[in-house]
Amino acid sequence: MGWLDGRTARMVGTSPVIATALTTQGATLVADGDCDVLVHVAPPPLVKLAHALSHAEWRATLDAGLDQCFLLAKDFASARRAVGKAGAVVFVSAPEQTLGADQAAAAGALGNLTKTLGVEWARDGIRVNAVQTTANDATLGNLVAYLASDYAAYVTGAVMGVGLDD
Repeated sequence: MGWLDGRTARMVGTSPVIATALTTQGATLVADGDCDVLVHVAPPPLVKLAHALSHAEWRATLDAGLDQCFLLAKDFASARRAVGKAGAVVFVSAPEQTLGADQAAAAGALGNLTKTLGVEWARDGIRVNAVQTTANDATLGNLVAYLASDYAAYVTGAVMGVGLDD
C-alpha cells in the first residue's frame, strides 16, 4: 500500500524523480482538473549577475518562480474548498542565492508565501509546503511524496531544503 493510494496529483513543471515517487506511492498523475495534490516545479532561470539582468528577465523569473505558484495554488485551493475537500500543495524550487539575484528574490518570496498560505489555508484542510533544493534525486522525490501524503497531515507552512549539493 502506497502513501498516496487513491489520490490524484497534478505536476506543473518537469521532474521525473518527483513524478516517479508520486506514482510509486500510488498517486495518479493528471494533466489538469480536480486533483488532491498540486506540485509546482519552478524551472531554473539562466544565471546572470544582477547588473546584467534586464527588467524583462527579472520579471520572467519572478513570474515563473513566484507568481505562477501563487496563481496555481489559489485556483487549486478554491477548487478544493468548492467541493469541501482537503488538499496538499508542494512548491519545488532552487534555494535562495544559488542562481542569481532574480532567483534569490523569487525563492525568498516563495518561502514567505508558503508560510502565509500554510497558515491561512490550514483551517480548510489545505496544506502548503515548499522544498528548496538543487538536488534532483530519489530523496527529493520521496520528500515531495511524503509532504503530499497523510503522513505529513500536520506539516504546513514548512520550507525545507534537501541535498543542497551546489
